[in-house]
Amino acid sequence: MIGLLLTLLAAPLLAQTLPLAPPADAATDTVEPRGDPRAAIRRRPHGATVDPAVLRARAAADPPVDALRAAATALVGAEPARARSLIDRARLAGFLPELRVRVDRRFSRAESADLGSSAGAPLAPVGIDSNNDVRYECRATWDLSRIVFNPDELAAQFQALRTADARREVETLVIRLYFERRRLKAESLAADANDVAAGMRLEVRIAEIEAELDALTGGAFSRLSRKDR
Repeated sequence: MIGLLLTLLAAPLLAQTLPLAPPADAATDTVEPRGDPRAAIRRRPHGATVDPAVLRARAAADPPVDALRAAATALVGAEPARARSLIDRARLAGFLPELRVRVDRRFSRAESADLGSSAGAPLAPVGIDSNNDVRYECRATWDLSRIVFNPDELAAQFQALRTADARREVETLVIRLYFERRRLKAESLAADANDVAAGMRLEVRIAEIEAELDALTGGAFSRLSRKDR
């Protein structure tokens, strides 16, 4: 009887001293950091999904990849029209003649003395004549074998292949960086708000890719980005 009475008296004291655990389904308030608005957009709760319409809108605001490819190709001088021009000019060079122009100038002097018909006649003066001759020569020569096949076409074709390789390499690099930047921007939108280090790594990598695209395109990436904005 005494034990039951002590138990009833101690129950209220235990209820006041022990904290009550919050319910499992209770909502917790999160405080969003103030400062950079891009960080507020980028940082979302863990496991949150991003609306595909937002991703498509951000992708549409980027400069077109075809314009960046053309700018990078023009910067290294590897346009397809330039390579085709080399082959065409080498083929047409056989129809042109080989021209040679020559100028020849000659100076000379001639002396003469006229002898009188009689011995008693006075001595005739000495005659001096000068010659100033100028000769112009122009010669055009056609090599008919070069009309059929010009050996310079082989060198032009080889240079065109090297130009195509350079164009393919620079365009492949631009395309890879362009879509890697788009992928990283999509990841930054769905990044965990609590993982600040991961978010900073994404931002630094995106800035690095944008600088590389600017260098490869001669500043076309920045110009087109400002124009779209």
